[in-house]
Amino acid sequence: MRTIRIIGILIRTIINNGELGCVVSLVLQDLSIRIASQYLVKGLSLTISRGEAVALVGPSGSGKSLTAAALSGSLPGGAMVRGELEVDGQAAPLEDRTRPGIAAVRQDSLTSLHPLVRIDRQLVPVLLRSNVATTHAAALARAESMLEEVGFTDPRHVLRSFPMELSGGQRQRVCIIQALACRASYLIADEPTTALDVVSQQLVLSALRAAAEAGAGILFITHDVVAAVSLCSRAAIIDGGSIVDQGSFSHLASEAAHPVADALTRAARQPATSDKHTTA
Repeated sequence: MRTIRIIGILIRTIINNGELGCVVSLVLQDLSIRIASQYLVKGLSLTISRGEAVALVGPSGSGKSLTAAALSGSLPGGAMVRGELEVDGQAAPLEDRTRPGIAAVRQDSLTSLHPLVRIDRQLVPVLLRSNVATTHAAALARAESMLEEVGFTDPRHVLRSFPMELSGGQRQRVCIIQALACRASYLIADEPTTALDVVSQQLVLSALRAAAEAGAGILFITHDVVAAVSLCSRAAIIDGGSIVDQGSFSHLASEAAHPVADALTRAARQPATSDKHTTA
């Protein structure tokens, strides 16, 4: 696909400018998050390799978004965090707000884009600062090409638009490009398809899939098992702030799976088994 080729050029440029001899994985060990006297995440560990998409799946209130916030350095001020994070072999203290090599794609894309600044004036400076392009014209051309390759039929119109003039799915695809353009080797995608229509969901998933196939590591945080299966090779199931099961989706759908994993996969299968409608 041309999508993979264009995004691949960007990611390989970033990787080739980095430390090729380092361990290319994100490793989170024994993450615990406490707010007041309550532990909301307890002893959570994850590993994500570059080029891999991993799902973190769980019901509402299970600790998914707090885990995403810890990884992206955006925990609320009152949160106490403990654990170890390494990004490509380099320690990244969880207490710090900066996360070199990690970018977040959030559920509400408006929180990632300045509402009063046109899209071109948000993407072009990022491409220039990251040395993906060396001139304004080259950065503008790269931004246009990338937008086109994630499904935009009129990228120039998108570049001249303000975020509020785009749909939620369009903004999410812009955010994915923005995250890759700022030298992110790992994307923490926190419920990026929630509240999107089916077509927009598929376009966002396609953009994330292209990023993974081109070399980025993806943590896809969701309650939607169907979306997770379409993007990821494996999943970790979180409940009550802890990982209760993990592995391939065939394992998570088997009798050996944890009851929470079984409930989530059964719920995902239910629409398909109950929908008997046919078309002529």
